[in-house]
Amino acid sequence: MKRMITPAICILILFLCELNLYAGKNLEFSKEFALFTSKNASGYFKPLLTSIEQSLNSNRFTCADYEETWRIGLDISVMGMLIPSSQNNYDAELPQLYGDTSVAQTGELRDGVYYRNKKGSTLQPTIYGGASTPVFSAPQKQNGVSEFYKSSGFAEGNNITFMPGLPVLQLVVGIPTRTELRFRFLTLGVAGESMTYYAILLNQRLDHWFDIQNILHNHAIAVNLGFHSLQRDAGIDVTSFSAGLHGSGEILENFKYYAALQYETISGSITAYRENYDASDVINSPYEEIRLHGDQPLKISVESFTKFRVLGGLSYKLGFAEFHGDIAYASQPIFTFGICFNFVTF
Repeated sequence: MKRMITPAICILILFLCELNLYAGKNLEFSKEFALFTSKNASGYFKPLLTSIEQSLNSNRFTCADYEETWRIGLDISVMGMLIPSSQNNYDAELPQLYGDTSVAQTGELRDGVYYRNKKGSTLQPTIYGGASTPVFSAPQKQNGVSEFYKSSGFAEGNNITFMPGLPVLQLVVGIPTRTELRFRFLTLGVAGESMTYYAILLNQRLDHWFDIQNILHNHAIAVNLGFHSLQRDAGIDVTSFSAGLHGSGEILENFKYYAALQYETISGSITAYRENYDASDVINSPYEEIRLHGDQPLKISVESFTKFRVLGGLSYKLGFAEFHGDIAYASQPIFTFGICFNFVTF
């Protein structure tokens, strides 16, 4: 099967470039990101991982009126996502003993207001957010513990309000059981090792099973299921699932609308070591995870803000081509446009 590029893979490549990964079997974080704890890294990148998850589960289907024929085609689509302000910040964890005034006096200047003895967490920008706010700390005594509890800085955001997706190309196969299968596949080198992406997507028409065509007239209902896998032997282990219902109806000849309700999720981890780790670089870190276990890998939990999407779109068939576009409401609203070429039908 030919290599097929998807928006999610393109976004993931941008993600890996953002981390400034270096060659070698293991992934490595650059110095800029080496001072993240695993929890803070997960919070910082969660909106970007949401974009990846939404990209994986876009361009899944168009109209639900799958016919009793064999069909082979290619679908080419582009997409983009609006980034809401609610995903511009996350609660960054602070060092364990911040708030214990016998160890350190801390303070944060935010929007002209000074907050003393910060503890627990602080609001900081995600990768899509803006400027970060440091938390200053003055250790109270040199007793072998408090000397570590110095000021903490956080990574800046990139002020991103729209995330584009690059073209998705997928093989489409229709089966006489009124079933449609879609396949995606890609392998590429990431930091000296091969990363593999594949997806198996199923659309199955339902209304003909219940003999309700007379009620639905020119409408159809189908179920959709999807599985995605992103794997790299060292560093990337990500899977995504989706399931939902979609239906369509005819407005004019060859001009139709479709709508859907879809559940989707993503899970897994991205693991990388700190670049050129040297204990002397982190010996004074206020975070125990970094100070005591800095030579251990940093693990980003792959999570998404999106669980459900509601979608509506239009489709127009012209010869062997189907033009389609839809808008979806999700945690990051999605716009998708594409064309499906049906090369073989019998």
